[in-house]
Amino acid sequence: MTFVTSPYLPSIDKYIKYVESIYSRKLLTNNGPLVKELTKRLEEYLGVKNLLLTSSGTMALQIAFGVKKLQSKNVITTPFTFQATYSALAWQGTQVEFCDINTKTWNLDINILKSLLKQGKKIDCIVPVHTFGNPCDIEQLNNLKAQYDFEIIYDSAHALTTKNSKLESILNYGDINCFSLHATKLFHTIEGGGITFKDRHDFERATKMINFGLDGDDVSELGINGKLSEFHAAMGLAVLDDLSMIIEQRQARVKLYKALLGGNVQYQHQSNDFAVAPAYMPIVLESPNSVISIEKKLQEKNIFPRRYFYPCVHQTSWYKNNFPAVSLPNSEYISARVLCLPLSPVLDKNIIQIICNIILTELKKNS
Repeated sequence: MTFVTSPYLPSIDKYIKYVESIYSRKLLTNNGPLVKELTKRLEEYLGVKNLLLTSSGTMALQIAFGVKKLQSKNVITTPFTFQATYSALAWQGTQVEFCDINTKTWNLDINILKSLLKQGKKIDCIVPVHTFGNPCDIEQLNNLKAQYDFEIIYDSAHALTTKNSKLESILNYGDINCFSLHATKLFHTIEGGGITFKDRHDFERATKMINFGLDGDDVSELGINGKLSEFHAAMGLAVLDDLSMIIEQRQARVKLYKALLGGNVQYQHQSNDFAVAPAYMPIVLESPNSVISIEKKLQEKNIFPRRYFYPCVHQTSWYKNNFPAVSLPNSEYISARVLCLPLSPVLDKNIIQIICNIILTELKKNS
């Protein structure tokens, strides 16, 4: 069977060497040597400071929102994202308002955001998502931040390796960036996540918050257990050694997909000013019916794409049962037509050929 993504597993011998060091030290968690090593190596690889590893990407979001004390505050985010972006805000008791997306980039639409801000309501924080690693309009967001005085916490779940033309990490923008290190991600620790902070004081507070708020024997922050274990860090260190190769192999498969599919499908528009390592292989089809028929045909061949992100957050049963209906036509249009095709560094190129043949055949039938 072929799934939408397949976790990369490094050499077992390499992983075992790290695990053996855990056994010899008998330190399994609580900011152990491997967590410290992975933190340092990631900061060097990415060119960032104040990086904190967490037990998951969702935990990273919750800690970031807690650091900025967003309880009962007004926050704007996107409905075209994984549920965790919204859920982490809801857990904090924030007042969430959605901004629709741009139909080309699939990120927050800056013009729509400007209209929301001009309504005069005090907005305390914007949580934009670098959708599939594709950067938001960070310069305009910075300009709006200066004008309206809000915090920017980026959901960079898919954007860990995204860099600009000067090879500067996208994680250096905004006040806080949160990313996921889940097994489905391009770089992973099996389960895990992380945060980068612009402000050192925020970083120091968050470091206590992921360890129950402990400050020595005292408790100085409202905390939780959000630490990454040594075993998860071991996987991260083993995968990090192969990261350049992983990116190259994914890029080659994306190139093949686009060569075979050509202009018969739509792709996410990405700025030439940024290098985006392919986290997923999303396409947009001409109609929801095409998505359904193609998905069915692929599943018959034991190939399982996924409709990221469908339904939009505001169209989920939980949201509709708890809040008044809202109309966000751009998000709804893309969500109903997007399909993420299988992508991994070890995906057989013959499978890609089969996938593309099925898509092109179905599109011809539906035309």
